[in-house]
Amino acid sequence: MFLFIATIFIAELIIVWTLISKIVQADRAVKKLQKEVVALKPQLEKALVGARGGIHLVKEKKDSFFDILNKKRNRYIAGAVVTGALYLAIFVFKHKSRRIVQVCQGALFVKEVWDRLSA
Repeated sequence: MFLFIATIFIAELIIVWTLISKIVQADRAVKKLQKEVVALKPQLEKALVGARGGIHLVKEKKDSFFDILNKKRNRYIAGAVVTGALYLAIFVFKHKSRRIVQVCQGALFVKEVWDRLSA
């Protein structure tokens, strides 16, 4: 019975020793990393300031970029409306060309009569 208790005790000691050694290794790694961070702190601060400036620049350019996109979209829509109106006018004029020719001839006749009366 004494041998069983001694074996369990030794096993517990091995487990505790392993845990303590892992904790010490982790502590050393954290201290080493802390030294590196402290050494790089000025460079990190400069990099963060540069990143902040870059973010502000992107924010400003984003607004102007979307303004340009809105202007181009408005121009495209206006062009599409004009093109649609022209095609509609061509369609209407194609089917009513005789009436338009008569209206134009009548307008020319009125202009000629007006010019003669004015002269």
